[in-house]
Amino acid sequence: MELERPPAAPLKGRKKDAIEQFLGTPQLFLENGLSQLRYMILIEGLSIPPGYDMCPYRSYVWSILSRVSNFRTEDYIDLLSRVPNELDVDIYNKIKNDTFRTLMNDTQFHLKVSEDSLVRILSCLALSTNNRVGYVQGLNVLLAPIAYACHKSEPQAFAILHSLIVNQIPLYVTPNLDGVHTGLSLVDVVLKIIDPILSEYLDSKFLKTEIFAFPSVITLSACTPPLTRLLKLWDLLFAYGTHMNIFFIVAQLILNRSVILKSPQPMKILRSFPYLEENEIIKLSLSMAMILEFLKN
Repeated sequence: MELERPPAAPLKGRKKDAIEQFLGTPQLFLENGLSQLRYMILIEGLSIPPGYDMCPYRSYVWSILSRVSNFRTEDYIDLLSRVPNELDVDIYNKIKNDTFRTLMNDTQFHLKVSEDSLVRILSCLALSTNNRVGYVQGLNVLLAPIAYACHKSEPQAFAILHSLIVNQIPLYVTPNLDGVHTGLSLVDVVLKIIDPILSEYLDSKFLKTEIFAFPSVITLSACTPPLTRLLKLWDLLFAYGTHMNIFFIVAQLILNRSVILKSPQPMKILRSFPYLEENEIIKLSLSMAMILEFLKN
């Protein structure tokens, strides 16, 4: 099995970086290739070449890490054709009620991704997933980074989102959002271990994770701007697993701990996290992962 190669560079003469060169090299052993790709993402990160506003091959990296094959346009069109007759009207209306609010203040996002595209992808997702919900509030925000990274291929955006929901976080879209509540509990556990003082202070203000961390858990932190910085966090998330989001959330709390501890009403801060500091969040997240691994052993 080989890692799928990305297409030729859209700008003539653009020099490929180390990760892109690696993607274009046949890999004899899939697992070894994936491990090396994860390591390169961790050490080097995906680069943004001159003339681009983001990494031009990010969607291919996410597809490879998710083990998602190219989703044929014909299959996507066929799925779309079934939506008017097979998708529950109430679910469709829920989707429409959310999509227009997706990253409303991000002009760059809306230049690349239309609301109609979000509606189509989410409608296909609701039709194709085997659960009783079909759609839950927040999936529109969860889709946003994927749709942005895959803005040249709507079918591939659907395929990555479908894989993420079905294979990584299926309990996030159950009737009781069981996976989301488990994630909230994990945020609480990790915070108590890493920063007991901050944890106790939030407890003293009756600020449970269900109150302030719910949007960040259900959207894998996609609710916090800016999107361009979130993409770097999601590179790590696709490389090492969605559980990394728990560390991302705790890291954001720690980065803002001094302001939170000094505030008599910390909910004003927690209601909307400050802009992502992706490099600091990644450093803290990796440190927390190592600490917890050490404590486990």
